[in-house]
Amino acid sequence: MNPVDRIIELLRKIQDRIDQITRLVNAVLGRIPFSLKWVADRLRDGWDAMLTKLGEFWDWFADKLSYCGDPFTLNGAADGWKQMAAKVARLNDDITDLNLSVDDRWTGRAADQYQQSIEPQRRANTSILSDYAENIAGAMTTMAGAIIAFWAGVAVAIIALLSALAGAAVATGTIIGLPAVPVLVTLGIVAFLVAAGAGVAVLYVAAGGARSTLRSTSAGIASWPQIATR
Repeated sequence: MNPVDRIIELLRKIQDRIDQITRLVNAVLGRIPFSLKWVADRLRDGWDAMLTKLGEFWDWFADKLSYCGDPFTLNGAADGWKQMAAKVARLNDDITDLNLSVDDRWTGRAADQYQQSIEPQRRANTSILSDYAENIAGAMTTMAGAIIAFWAGVAVAIIALLSALAGAAVATGTIIGLPAVPVLVTLGIVAFLVAAGAGVAVLYVAAGGARSTLRSTSAGIASWPQIATR
């Protein structure tokens, strides 16, 4: 299952649990005697604060689900770069004195100059693998892992929030316990927002590292032979 699909499934459970708590609270409110009016007042104050935090919770996901990343495509692209680099590196097996006929059929200054370029060509092929393709593939793989870890952390935080909501639902069982309901929900949401914020920070660090790697890689092949640039 795609990580984000799992998140959407968990968010539906959050909404269902909030709806359940709302129904339970309303049912108990109808049985509160006038002598316990203070319970309803405290519940109302806490409920307003809870709704504010709940709005922050849903707002947090507003843009995250639209730009969730695609770790599977990133890993696939990284594998493509690795395969390409391996094919280029294998060309070195053909660029040897034993396999080349330049020294058998070609003589003179031009032949000597070309023979001198053989080793730089081999180094260039190696550089394509080590200085270019592996760095790009590594950046993609790192970013894919960071995206998966980020959404896995969000899923764990949502599951923890579901546990808090379960405790809040239990608190609706008694009239005296009603004021604790919005407090428990609010605390659960705050804990989620803290954990999710930390996850975003870690993701930004990973993205910054990948960006730096790609920027340094864009400088090109470190050992490009002069024969190819003339």
